[in-house]
Amino acid sequence: MASVRPHGALRPDRLTRREVTALYPADRRVHYEPGMVGWAVAFYACYAAFVLELLPTWAFALLGVTAFVRYFNRWHEALHADQRGSSWLVAQVLLVLPSPVYLGRRELEELHLLHHREHDGVGDPDHRMMDPSALRAALWCVVQPELSAAWWIRRRGLDARLATTMAVHALVWALLMWFGGWRGLVAYNLVVRIGNAAAWFVFAWLVHQPWLYGQVDPPEFPRPLRWLWYALVGRENYWGVRFHFVHHLYSAVPDRRLPALARRLAAPAGGSAPEGA
Repeated sequence: MASVRPHGALRPDRLTRREVTALYPADRRVHYEPGMVGWAVAFYACYAAFVLELLPTWAFALLGVTAFVRYFNRWHEALHADQRGSSWLVAQVLLVLPSPVYLGRRELEELHLLHHREHDGVGDPDHRMMDPSALRAALWCVVQPELSAAWWIRRRGLDARLATTMAVHALVWALLMWFGGWRGLVAYNLVVRIGNAAAWFVFAWLVHQPWLYGQVDPPEFPRPLRWLWYALVGRENYWGVRFHFVHHLYSAVPDRRLPALARRLAAPAGGSAPEGA
């Protein structure tokens, strides 16, 4: 990874929260939910093609992980968007299931908002996945579905609605395994666990490392890694990762606007910042 270069100091006094909202308004949730649905459908289509022997194992591994991570990113962006006017009902229930033990969408979204409020404290549900040891953090990310379910149930309990939701998830997962047989069971769970663990490792551990988090103008990733990131998960996701600290400060600002906001926040007194993202 590139060494940390000098960067602008945070100048939150340059913009009030109202000014940030006016300059960089949140997108509507419906801006992201079609993408979330599309990538979820793409993942399941890849799985079906693999089971029907229309897609080789290596292609399912590559396309499946990519589709899952892009689906995960759309979901994250939808969560922080303007919630008014959401009409994509299917996006409320269409999930890629990484485990038969899986919370509902509402619980998972509340846990993420709690992470923003309790960042890296004892009340942060992602605390274990932010372990200083990359290895321990990665192992916790592998079991994130079970970890999050245990965290929620210990603190909030298991009411009838959530129990029903989790039972439906377990049934759907079982049907997917029945459809795929032993070959599908192994491939599905490897691909979805890798995708889910990778997504959580990036957003729980990597983005909160001191060489990246706490900086308004963090270092660029090396060019080959940056291009690979663009190809696999997109340019906007790269900006969301690189400027994750700014995302925590102003979580409703779309990822594509974070570079412009970061330049404005880091601009020297009396200077100006270009608006291009």
